[in-house]
Amino acid sequence: MEDDIFDLLEEPNKVMLNLLEIISESHNWYSVSELSIRLSMVERTVQRYIHQLEDAVAQYNEVKDNYIQINYEKYNGIQLETQSGSNYMEFKTYLLSNDETMQVLKKILFEEFYSVKKYAMTYFVSENSVRKSLKKIKQFLSLYDLSLSRSTFKLEGEEKKIRIITYIIGWVTFKGVTWPFDAIDQLKVYNTVDRFSNIYKINFSNVHRKQMAYMLAVNLIRFRKNHIIKLEPDWKNYVNIQGLLQTLPLLADVADEYHIHVESEIYFYVLLLQMKIKVFESDDLRHRIFSYHEKCQSDIFNATKLFVDRFHERLIAIPEELKDRFFLTSFCAHLYCKVFNQLHVDIDGHQISKETDYDYPTLKENLSYFIQQLYKESGHVLFLEKEFLIQKYLLLFSSISPLNYYEPAIRIFLDSDLPFFVKQNIMTKINDRFKYDFNIQFQKDQVLHQSDIILTNIPNTTMEEQRFTYKVHLFDFPIKLRDFIEIERKLRLVALAKTQPSS
Repeated sequence: MEDDIFDLLEEPNKVMLNLLEIISESHNWYSVSELSIRLSMVERTVQRYIHQLEDAVAQYNEVKDNYIQINYEKYNGIQLETQSGSNYMEFKTYLLSNDETMQVLKKILFEEFYSVKKYAMTYFVSENSVRKSLKKIKQFLSLYDLSLSRSTFKLEGEEKKIRIITYIIGWVTFKGVTWPFDAIDQLKVYNTVDRFSNIYKINFSNVHRKQMAYMLAVNLIRFRKNHIIKLEPDWKNYVNIQGLLQTLPLLADVADEYHIHVESEIYFYVLLLQMKIKVFESDDLRHRIFSYHEKCQSDIFNATKLFVDRFHERLIAIPEELKDRFFLTSFCAHLYCKVFNQLHVDIDGHQISKETDYDYPTLKENLSYFIQQLYKESGHVLFLEKEFLIQKYLLLFSSISPLNYYEPAIRIFLDSDLPFFVKQNIMTKINDRFKYDFNIQFQKDQVLHQSDIILTNIPNTTMEEQRFTYKVHLFDFPIKLRDFIEIERKLRLVALAKTQPSS
Protein backbone atom coordinates (compact mmCIF):
# COMPACT_ATOMS: atom_id res chain seq x y z
CA MET A 1 0.00 0.00 0.00
CA GLU A 2 2.99 2.32 0.43
CA ASP A 3 3.06 3.08 -3.30
CA ASP A 4 -0.64 3.98 -3.30
CA ILE A 5 -0.19 6.22 -0.26
CA PHE A 6 2.84 7.84 -1.88
CA ASP A 7 0.63 8.86 -4.82
CA LEU A 8 -1.61 10.75 -2.39
CA LEU A 9 1.14 13.09 -1.24
CA GLU A 10 1.67 16.68 -2.29
CA GLU A 11 4.41 16.97 -4.93
CA PRO A 12 7.03 18.63 -2.66
CA ASN A 13 6.66 15.83 -0.10
CA LYS A 14 6.98 13.20 -2.83
CA VAL A 15 10.23 14.74 -4.03
CA MET A 16 11.60 15.20 -0.50
CA LEU A 17 10.85 11.56 0.33
CA ASN A 18 12.57 10.42 -2.88
CA LEU A 19 15.52 12.66 -2.06
CA LEU A 20 15.64 11.31 1.48
CA GLU A 21 15.55 7.73 0.20
CA ILE A 22 18.63 8.38 -1.95
CA ILE A 23 20.78 10.19 0.61
CA SER A 24 19.92 7.63 3.32
CA GLU A 25 21.69 4.91 1.31
CA SER A 26 25.04 5.82 2.89
CA HIS A 27 26.87 8.51 4.84
CA ASN A 28 28.51 9.73 1.65
CA TRP A 29 28.02 13.12 0.06
CA TYR A 30 25.66 13.21 -2.93
CA SER A 31 26.33 15.87 -5.53
CA VAL A 32 23.51 17.95 -6.97
CA SER A 33 24.50 16.64 -10.40
CA GLU A 34 24.07 13.00 -9.27
CA LEU A 35 20.74 13.77 -7.60
CA SER A 36 19.60 15.60 -10.70
CA ILE A 37 20.13 12.46 -12.77
CA ARG A 38 18.51 10.11 -10.25
CA LEU A 39 15.50 12.36 -9.71
CA SER A 40 15.19 13.31 -13.40
CA MET A 41 15.19 17.01 -12.54
CA VAL A 42 17.28 20.00 -13.50
CA GLU A 43 19.89 20.95 -10.91
CA ARG A 44 18.23 24.24 -9.98
CA THR A 45 15.02 22.38 -9.07
CA VAL A 46 16.98 19.84 -7.02
CA GLN A 47 18.63 22.68 -5.10
CA ARG A 48 15.22 24.17 -4.33
CA TYR A 49 13.99 20.86 -2.90
CA ILE A 50 17.18 20.46 -0.88
CA HIS A 51 16.44 23.78 0.81
CA GLN A 52 12.85 22.65 1.47
CA LEU A 53 14.19 19.45 2.99
CA GLU A 54 16.54 21.47 5.21
CA ASP A 55 13.58 23.52 6.45
CA ALA A 56 11.49 20.39 7.12
CA VAL A 57 14.35 18.80 9.06
CA ALA A 58 14.77 21.97 11.15
CA GLN A 59 11.06 21.89 12.03
CA TYR A 60 11.27 18.18 12.85
CA ASN A 61 14.26 18.69 15.16
CA GLU A 62 12.34 21.33 17.11
CA VAL A 63 9.55 18.94 18.06
CA LYS A 64 11.28 15.54 18.15
CA ASP A 65 13.89 14.04 20.47
CA ASN A 66 15.62 12.04 17.73
CA TYR A 67 17.97 14.44 15.99
CA ILE A 68 18.89 14.30 12.31
CA GLN A 69 20.97 16.70 10.28
CA ILE A 70 21.17 17.63 6.62
CA ASN A 71 24.58 18.94 5.56
CA TYR A 72 24.61 20.92 2.34
CA GLU A 73 27.67 22.46 0.72
CA LYS A 74 27.79 24.07 -2.68
CA TYR A 75 30.57 21.90 -4.13
CA ASN A 76 30.19 18.72 -2.07
CA GLY A 77 26.43 18.35 -2.31
CA ILE A 78 24.23 16.93 0.45
CA GLN A 79 24.77 14.45 3.27
CA LEU A 80 22.39 12.91 5.82
CA GLU A 81 23.53 12.51 9.44
CA THR A 82 21.47 10.70 12.07
CA GLN A 83 22.06 9.69 15.67
CA SER A 84 21.24 6.12 14.69
CA GLY A 85 20.89 4.45 11.34
CA SER A 86 17.09 4.41 11.25
CA ASN A 87 16.25 7.85 12.67
CA TYR A 88 15.31 9.08 9.23
CA MET A 89 12.40 6.61 9.27
CA GLU A 90 10.74 8.70 11.98
CA PHE A 91 11.34 11.77 9.87
CA LYS A 92 9.58 10.03 6.96
CA THR A 93 6.59 9.46 9.24
CA TYR A 94 6.75 13.12 10.22
CA LEU A 95 6.59 14.19 6.55
CA LEU A 96 3.72 11.79 5.86
CA SER A 97 1.65 12.82 8.86
CA ASN A 98 2.06 16.53 8.05
CA ASP A 99 1.16 16.18 4.38
CA GLU A 100 -2.04 18.11 3.64
CA THR A 101 -3.80 15.25 1.82
CA MET A 102 -2.84 12.74 4.51
CA GLN A 103 -4.29 15.05 7.16
CA VAL A 104 -7.57 15.25 5.23
CA LEU A 105 -7.56 11.44 4.85
CA LYS A 106 -7.04 10.95 8.58
CA LYS A 107 -10.02 13.19 9.35
CA ILE A 108 -12.14 11.24 6.86
CA LEU A 109 -11.11 7.85 8.27
CA PHE A 110 -12.15 8.91 11.77
CA GLU A 111 -15.25 10.79 10.57
CA GLU A 112 -14.00 14.20 11.64
CA PHE A 113 -14.36 15.82 8.20
CA TYR A 114 -17.71 17.59 7.73
CA SER A 115 -17.35 20.03 4.84
CA VAL A 116 -14.74 21.56 2.56
CA LYS A 117 -15.50 25.06 3.81
CA LYS A 118 -15.35 24.17 7.50
CA TYR A 119 -12.08 22.25 7.10
CA ALA A 120 -10.50 25.09 5.10
CA MET A 121 -11.50 27.67 7.71
CA THR A 122 -10.37 25.53 10.67
CA TYR A 123 -6.93 24.68 9.29
CA PHE A 124 -6.28 27.87 7.28
CA VAL A 125 -5.95 26.23 3.88
CA SER A 126 -7.66 27.06 0.61
CA GLU A 127 -10.86 25.31 -0.36
CA ASN A 128 -9.32 24.54 -3.74
CA SER A 129 -6.44 22.62 -2.17
CA VAL A 130 -8.90 20.65 0.00
CA ARG A 131 -10.90 19.69 -3.10
CA LYS A 132 -7.71 18.53 -4.81
CA SER A 133 -6.94 16.36 -1.79
CA LEU A 134 -10.46 14.90 -1.83
CA LYS A 135 -10.12 14.03 -5.51
CA LYS A 136 -6.90 12.08 -4.85
CA ILE A 137 -8.45 10.38 -1.83
CA LYS A 138 -11.45 9.22 -3.87
CA GLN A 139 -9.12 7.73 -6.48
CA PHE A 140 -7.13 6.01 -3.73
CA LEU A 141 -10.25 4.53 -2.08
CA SER A 142 -11.52 3.20 -5.41
CA LEU A 143 -8.45 0.93 -5.56
CA TYR A 144 -9.88 -0.89 -2.54
CA ASP A 145 -13.56 -0.95 -3.61
CA LEU A 146 -14.42 1.90 -1.25
CA SER A 147 -15.95 5.30 -1.95
CA LEU A 148 -16.69 8.61 -0.26
CA SER A 149 -20.16 9.99 0.39
CA ARG A 150 -20.66 13.31 -1.41
CA SER A 151 -22.87 14.73 1.33
CA THR A 152 -21.38 13.38 4.57
CA PHE A 153 -17.79 12.56 3.42
CA LYS A 154 -18.06 9.20 5.18
CA LEU A 155 -16.52 6.02 3.83
CA GLU A 156 -18.87 3.76 1.92
CA GLY A 157 -18.40 0.05 1.30
CA GLU A 158 -18.27 -3.19 3.26
CA GLU A 159 -17.61 -2.40 6.91
CA LYS A 160 -15.07 -5.21 7.25
CA LYS A 161 -13.12 -3.79 4.31
CA ILE A 162 -13.30 -0.25 5.66
CA ARG A 163 -11.83 -1.45 8.94
CA ILE A 164 -8.96 -3.45 7.48
CA ILE A 165 -8.03 -0.64 5.06
CA THR A 166 -8.20 1.93 7.88
CA TYR A 167 -5.92 -0.26 9.99
CA ILE A 168 -3.47 -0.81 7.14
CA ILE A 169 -3.34 2.90 6.28
CA GLY A 170 -2.66 3.71 9.92
CA TRP A 171 0.03 1.06 10.20
CA VAL A 172 1.79 1.77 6.89
CA THR A 173 1.75 5.52 7.52
CA PHE A 174 2.75 5.67 11.17
CA LYS A 175 4.44 2.27 11.82
CA GLY A 176 3.75 2.64 15.52
CA VAL A 177 5.98 5.72 15.73
CA THR A 178 2.99 7.81 16.80
CA TRP A 179 -0.50 7.04 18.10
CA PRO A 180 -2.89 8.45 15.46
CA PHE A 181 -6.11 7.57 17.31
CA ASP A 182 -6.86 10.72 19.32
CA ALA A 183 -10.24 9.45 20.53
CA ILE A 184 -8.84 6.19 21.97
CA ASP A 185 -6.98 5.81 25.26
CA GLN A 186 -3.54 4.57 24.15
CA LEU A 187 -2.46 3.30 27.58
CA LYS A 188 -5.69 1.36 28.08
CA VAL A 189 -5.41 -0.35 24.69
CA TYR A 190 -1.77 -1.33 25.23
CA ASN A 191 -2.66 -2.69 28.66
CA THR A 192 -5.29 -4.90 27.02
CA VAL A 193 -2.74 -6.20 24.50
CA ASP A 194 -0.21 -6.87 27.27
CA ARG A 195 -2.76 -8.75 29.36
CA PHE A 196 -3.56 -10.92 26.35
CA SER A 197 0.11 -11.72 25.67
CA ASN A 198 0.84 -12.44 29.36
CA ILE A 199 -2.14 -14.74 29.93
CA TYR A 200 -1.48 -16.83 26.82
CA LYS A 201 2.32 -16.62 27.08
CA ILE A 202 2.78 -15.09 23.63
CA ASN A 203 6.08 -13.28 23.29
CA PHE A 204 4.93 -10.24 21.32
CA SER A 205 7.73 -8.17 19.85
CA ASN A 206 7.39 -4.40 19.97
CA VAL A 207 6.08 -4.48 16.39
CA HIS A 208 3.48 -7.18 17.10
CA ARG A 209 2.35 -5.32 20.21
CA LYS A 210 1.82 -2.10 18.26
CA GLN A 211 0.00 -3.89 15.44
CA MET A 212 -2.42 -5.48 17.90
CA ALA A 213 -3.02 -2.11 19.55
CA TYR A 214 -3.67 -0.38 16.21
CA MET A 215 -6.07 -3.15 15.21
CA LEU A 216 -8.06 -2.88 18.43
CA ALA A 217 -8.15 0.93 18.22
CA VAL A 218 -9.58 0.93 14.68
CA ASN A 219 -12.31 -1.54 15.67
CA LEU A 220 -13.23 0.55 18.70
CA ILE A 221 -13.43 3.78 16.69
CA ARG A 222 -15.69 2.29 14.03
CA PHE A 223 -17.89 0.53 16.60
CA ARG A 224 -18.32 3.72 18.63
CA LYS A 225 -19.37 5.52 15.46
CA ASN A 226 -22.15 2.94 15.23
CA HIS A 227 -20.72 1.12 12.21
CA ILE A 228 -21.46 -2.50 13.04
CA ILE A 229 -19.80 -5.49 11.41
CA LYS A 230 -22.17 -7.75 9.49
CA LEU A 231 -21.96 -11.36 10.68
CA GLU A 232 -21.32 -13.77 7.81
CA PRO A 233 -22.58 -17.39 8.03
CA ASP A 234 -19.14 -18.95 7.45
CA TRP A 235 -17.71 -17.18 10.50
CA LYS A 236 -19.63 -19.52 12.78
CA ASN A 237 -17.44 -22.33 11.45
CA TYR A 238 -14.31 -20.31 12.21
CA VAL A 239 -14.99 -19.01 15.73
CA ASN A 240 -16.55 -20.89 18.67
CA ILE A 241 -17.90 -17.69 20.17
CA GLN A 242 -19.91 -19.19 23.03
CA GLY A 243 -17.15 -21.54 24.04
CA LEU A 244 -14.59 -18.73 24.03
CA LEU A 245 -16.73 -16.39 26.11
CA GLN A 246 -17.33 -19.13 28.68
CA THR A 247 -13.78 -20.49 28.91
CA LEU A 248 -11.61 -17.45 28.12
CA PRO A 249 -12.41 -14.85 30.82
CA LEU A 250 -10.22 -12.23 29.13
CA LEU A 251 -12.45 -12.12 26.06
CA ALA A 252 -15.55 -11.52 28.18
CA ASP A 253 -13.65 -8.94 30.26
CA VAL A 254 -12.58 -7.02 27.14
CA ALA A 255 -16.14 -7.07 25.82
CA ASP A 256 -17.35 -5.62 29.12
CA GLU A 257 -14.50 -3.15 29.46
CA TYR A 258 -15.10 -1.61 26.03
CA HIS A 259 -18.90 -2.14 26.09
CA ILE A 260 -18.81 -4.43 23.06
CA HIS A 261 -21.96 -6.50 23.39
CA VAL A 262 -22.57 -7.15 19.71
CA GLU A 263 -21.79 -10.72 18.73
CA SER A 264 -20.56 -9.91 15.22
CA GLU A 265 -17.95 -7.49 16.63
CA ILE A 266 -16.42 -10.20 18.80
CA TYR A 267 -16.46 -12.64 15.89
CA PHE A 268 -14.63 -10.14 13.73
CA TYR A 269 -11.88 -9.35 16.20
CA VAL A 270 -11.25 -13.03 16.95
CA LEU A 271 -11.01 -13.63 13.19
CA LEU A 272 -8.39 -10.88 12.93
CA LEU A 273 -6.40 -12.58 15.70
CA GLN A 274 -6.52 -15.85 13.76
CA MET A 275 -4.92 -14.12 10.79
CA LYS A 276 -1.80 -13.24 12.83
CA ILE A 277 0.70 -16.11 12.93
CA LYS A 278 2.16 -14.86 16.20
CA VAL A 279 -1.07 -15.72 18.07
CA PHE A 280 -0.50 -19.41 17.33
CA GLU A 281 2.55 -19.41 19.60
CA SER A 282 0.04 -20.09 22.37
CA ASP A 283 -0.49 -23.85 22.43
CA ASP A 284 -3.84 -23.31 24.10
CA LEU A 285 -5.14 -20.92 21.44
CA ARG A 286 -3.65 -22.97 18.62
CA HIS A 287 -5.40 -26.12 19.86
CA ARG A 288 -8.71 -24.30 20.33
CA ILE A 289 -8.63 -22.70 16.88
CA PHE A 290 -7.65 -25.75 14.86
CA SER A 291 -9.82 -28.17 16.82
CA TYR A 292 -12.90 -26.05 16.18
CA HIS A 293 -12.10 -25.58 12.47
CA GLU A 294 -11.58 -29.32 12.10
CA LYS A 295 -14.72 -30.15 14.05
CA CYS A 296 -16.80 -27.83 11.83
CA GLN A 297 -14.90 -28.94 8.72
CA SER A 298 -14.52 -25.28 7.82
CA ASP A 299 -13.76 -24.46 4.21
CA ILE A 300 -10.55 -22.71 5.33
CA PHE A 301 -9.28 -25.75 7.22
CA ASN A 302 -10.15 -28.16 4.39
CA ALA A 303 -8.71 -25.88 1.71
CA THR A 304 -5.47 -25.49 3.68
CA LYS A 305 -5.15 -29.25 4.20
CA LEU A 306 -5.75 -29.86 0.50
CA PHE A 307 -3.24 -27.16 -0.47
CA VAL A 308 -0.49 -28.58 1.75
CA ASP A 309 -1.07 -32.17 0.59
CA ARG A 310 -1.11 -31.28 -3.11
CA PHE A 311 1.82 -28.87 -2.79
CA HIS A 312 3.88 -31.72 -1.28
CA GLU A 313 2.75 -34.18 -3.98
CA ARG A 314 2.78 -32.06 -7.12
CA LEU A 315 5.17 -29.13 -6.70
CA ILE A 316 7.95 -29.87 -4.26
CA ALA A 317 8.34 -32.02 -1.15
CA ILE A 318 7.84 -30.15 2.13
CA PRO A 319 10.56 -31.02 4.68
CA GLU A 320 9.17 -32.56 7.85
CA GLU A 321 10.51 -29.75 10.03
CA LEU A 322 8.62 -27.15 7.94
CA LYS A 323 5.22 -28.86 7.71
CA ASP A 324 3.67 -27.25 10.82
CA ARG A 325 4.85 -23.77 9.87
CA PHE A 326 3.77 -24.38 6.29
CA PHE A 327 0.24 -25.30 7.35
CA LEU A 328 0.00 -22.40 9.77
CA THR A 329 1.24 -19.77 7.29
CA SER A 330 -1.08 -20.94 4.53
CA PHE A 331 -4.02 -21.18 6.96
CA CYS A 332 -3.61 -17.51 7.97
CA ALA A 333 -3.26 -16.44 4.34
CA HIS A 334 -6.34 -18.42 3.30
CA LEU A 335 -8.45 -17.00 6.13
CA TYR A 336 -7.44 -13.43 5.25
CA CYS A 337 -8.07 -14.10 1.56
CA LYS A 338 -11.56 -15.50 2.26
CA VAL A 339 -12.69 -12.78 4.68
CA PHE A 340 -11.19 -9.86 2.70
CA ASN A 341 -11.57 -11.04 -0.86
CA GLN A 342 -10.16 -9.08 -3.81
CA LEU A 343 -7.69 -7.00 -1.81
CA HIS A 344 -4.27 -6.54 -3.39
CA VAL A 345 -2.53 -5.97 -0.04
CA ASP A 346 -2.03 -8.37 2.85
CA ILE A 347 -2.89 -7.77 6.50
CA ASP A 348 0.34 -5.83 7.09
CA GLY A 349 -0.15 -3.63 4.02
CA HIS A 350 2.41 -5.31 1.79
CA GLN A 351 1.55 -4.82 -1.84
CA ILE A 352 0.87 -7.78 -4.07
CA SER A 353 3.93 -7.61 -6.29
CA LYS A 354 4.08 -8.05 -10.06
CA GLU A 355 7.80 -8.85 -10.00
CA THR A 356 7.21 -12.56 -10.57
CA ASP A 357 5.84 -11.84 -14.04
CA TYR A 358 9.34 -10.70 -14.91
CA ASP A 359 11.68 -12.64 -12.64
CA TYR A 360 10.07 -16.08 -12.22
CA PRO A 361 7.58 -16.54 -15.07
CA THR A 362 7.81 -20.34 -15.15
CA LEU A 363 7.19 -20.74 -11.43
CA LYS A 364 4.32 -18.26 -11.63
CA GLU A 365 2.79 -20.20 -14.50
CA ASN A 366 3.13 -23.47 -12.56
CA LEU A 367 1.54 -21.96 -9.45
CA SER A 368 -1.28 -20.48 -11.51
CA TYR A 369 -2.06 -23.89 -12.98
CA PHE A 370 -1.71 -25.49 -9.53
CA ILE A 371 -4.27 -23.08 -8.01
CA GLN A 372 -6.60 -23.69 -10.94
CA GLN A 373 -6.42 -27.44 -10.25
CA LEU A 374 -7.09 -26.88 -6.54
CA TYR A 375 -10.25 -24.98 -7.44
CA LYS A 376 -11.40 -27.71 -9.83
CA GLU A 377 -10.81 -30.38 -7.21
CA SER A 378 -12.38 -28.57 -4.25
CA GLY A 379 -14.66 -25.83 -5.56
CA HIS A 380 -13.41 -23.55 -2.74
CA VAL A 381 -13.98 -19.95 -3.85
CA LEU A 382 -10.83 -18.71 -2.14
CA PHE A 383 -8.81 -20.46 -4.88
CA LEU A 384 -10.29 -17.91 -7.30
CA GLU A 385 -8.09 -15.25 -5.62
CA LYS A 386 -5.21 -16.36 -7.81
CA GLU A 387 -3.03 -13.23 -7.85
CA PHE A 388 -3.08 -12.89 -4.06
CA LEU A 389 -2.43 -16.60 -3.44
CA ILE A 390 0.42 -16.81 -5.95
CA GLN A 391 2.38 -14.25 -3.92
CA LYS A 392 1.80 -16.13 -0.67
CA TYR A 393 2.64 -19.49 -2.24
CA LEU A 394 5.85 -18.01 -3.67
CA LEU A 395 6.98 -17.18 -0.13
CA LEU A 396 6.19 -20.70 1.01
CA PHE A 397 8.02 -22.16 -1.98
CA SER A 398 11.07 -20.02 -1.21
CA SER A 399 11.30 -21.57 2.26
CA ILE A 400 12.10 -24.89 0.56
CA SER A 401 13.90 -24.01 -2.64
CA PRO A 402 15.15 -20.97 -4.62
CA LEU A 403 12.40 -19.33 -6.67
CA ASN A 404 14.33 -20.03 -9.87
CA TYR A 405 13.82 -23.79 -9.34
CA TYR A 406 11.64 -24.15 -12.46
CA GLU A 407 13.32 -21.49 -14.57
CA PRO A 408 15.35 -22.61 -17.59
CA ALA A 409 19.06 -23.07 -16.94
CA ILE A 410 21.37 -20.32 -18.19
CA ARG A 411 24.67 -21.88 -19.29
CA ILE A 412 27.76 -19.76 -18.76
CA PHE A 413 31.25 -20.55 -19.95
CA LEU A 414 34.26 -18.73 -18.49
CA ASP A 415 36.90 -18.58 -21.22
CA SER A 416 40.01 -17.13 -19.63
CA ASP A 417 43.78 -17.40 -19.27
CA LEU A 418 43.46 -16.82 -15.51
CA PRO A 419 44.73 -19.45 -13.06
CA PHE A 420 42.30 -22.23 -12.15
CA PHE A 421 41.60 -21.05 -8.60
CA VAL A 422 41.07 -17.46 -9.74
CA LYS A 423 38.49 -18.68 -12.27
CA GLN A 424 36.83 -20.72 -9.55
CA ASN A 425 36.67 -17.63 -7.37
CA ILE A 426 35.04 -15.59 -10.16
CA MET A 427 32.43 -18.29 -10.77
CA THR A 428 31.69 -18.51 -7.05
CA LYS A 429 31.20 -14.73 -6.83
CA ILE A 430 28.85 -14.70 -9.82
CA ASN A 431 26.90 -17.69 -8.56
CA ASP A 432 26.56 -16.27 -5.04
CA ARG A 433 25.37 -12.94 -6.40
CA PHE A 434 22.74 -14.28 -8.79
CA LYS A 435 21.81 -17.78 -7.54
CA TYR A 436 18.47 -16.63 -6.11
CA ASP A 437 17.48 -14.78 -9.30
CA PHE A 438 18.70 -17.05 -12.09
CA ASN A 439 19.24 -20.77 -12.60
CA ILE A 440 22.94 -20.53 -13.49
CA GLN A 441 25.01 -23.48 -14.70
CA PHE A 442 28.70 -23.05 -15.43
CA GLN A 443 29.98 -25.18 -18.29
CA LYS A 444 32.95 -27.36 -17.41
CA ASP A 445 34.16 -27.66 -20.98
CA GLN A 446 34.02 -25.13 -23.77
CA VAL A 447 31.00 -25.91 -25.90
CA LEU A 448 30.58 -22.59 -27.64
CA HIS A 449 27.31 -23.27 -29.44
CA GLN A 450 25.68 -24.60 -26.23
CA SER A 451 26.66 -21.67 -24.02
CA ASP A 452 24.16 -18.88 -23.43
CA ILE A 453 26.76 -16.41 -22.16
CA ILE A 454 30.53 -16.43 -22.53
CA LEU A 455 32.66 -14.50 -20.05
CA THR A 456 36.19 -13.79 -21.19
CA ASN A 457 39.11 -11.50 -20.52
CA ILE A 458 40.73 -12.32 -23.90
CA PRO A 459 39.30 -10.64 -27.03
CA ASN A 460 39.40 -12.87 -30.08
CA THR A 461 38.10 -12.87 -33.62
CA THR A 462 35.55 -15.65 -33.03
CA MET A 463 33.77 -13.66 -30.36
CA GLU A 464 34.25 -10.17 -31.77
CA GLU A 465 31.10 -10.42 -33.90
CA GLN A 466 29.02 -11.05 -30.76
CA ARG A 467 30.97 -8.65 -28.56
CA PHE A 468 28.08 -6.21 -28.16
CA THR A 469 25.28 -8.79 -27.86
CA TYR A 470 24.21 -10.55 -24.69
CA LYS A 471 26.18 -13.61 -25.84
CA VAL A 472 29.63 -12.36 -24.79
CA HIS A 473 30.90 -10.27 -21.92
CA LEU A 474 34.50 -9.08 -22.04
CA PHE A 475 35.94 -8.14 -18.64
CA ASP A 476 39.26 -7.00 -17.29
CA PHE A 477 40.53 -8.77 -14.18
CA PRO A 478 39.78 -8.19 -11.36
CA ILE A 479 36.05 -8.34 -12.07
CA LYS A 480 34.34 -5.09 -11.07
CA LEU A 481 30.93 -3.82 -10.02
CA ARG A 482 30.15 -2.61 -13.53
CA ASP A 483 30.81 -6.16 -14.78
CA PHE A 484 28.24 -7.57 -12.36
CA ILE A 485 25.73 -4.96 -13.53
CA GLU A 486 26.32 -5.86 -17.17
CA ILE A 487 26.24 -9.61 -16.45
CA GLU A 488 22.89 -9.19 -14.72
CA ARG A 489 21.54 -7.33 -17.74
CA LYS A 490 22.66 -10.16 -20.04
CA LEU A 491 21.23 -12.81 -17.70
CA ARG A 492 17.84 -11.10 -17.81
CA LEU A 493 17.92 -10.95 -21.60
CA VAL A 494 18.72 -14.66 -21.82
CA ALA A 495 16.05 -15.55 -19.23
CA LEU A 496 13.47 -13.51 -21.14
CA ALA A 497 14.39 -15.17 -24.43
CA LYS A 498 14.14 -18.64 -22.92
CA THR A 499 10.72 -18.09 -21.34
CA GLN A 500 9.07 -16.30 -24.25
CA PRO A 501 7.29 -18.64 -26.67
CA SER A 502 9.07 -18.84 -29.98
CA SER A 503 7.13 -17.25 -32.85
